[in-house]
Amino acid sequence: MPEHFTRNTLECTAWCAKCQRDTQHRVDGGRRGPCIDPKHPVPEFSKAQMTRREKLAEEKRNSRLF
Repeated sequence: MPEHFTRNTLECTAWCAKCQRDTQHRVDGGRRGPCIDPKHPVPEFSKAQMTRREKLAEEKRNSRLF
């Protein structure tokens, strides 16, 4: 059963599936939020950001002069 926290709770300790261990998690609206452990494996950019960067880099390589 999911755990609900009080309004004043900022973080809790819970199992993180990515880290494969108990870590600190943020509490959002009384529910457990994302892992806030600095060692948590997080990609630097999202998929949308990566595609946007690739498009910009391609446009720079194939710039339209006229």
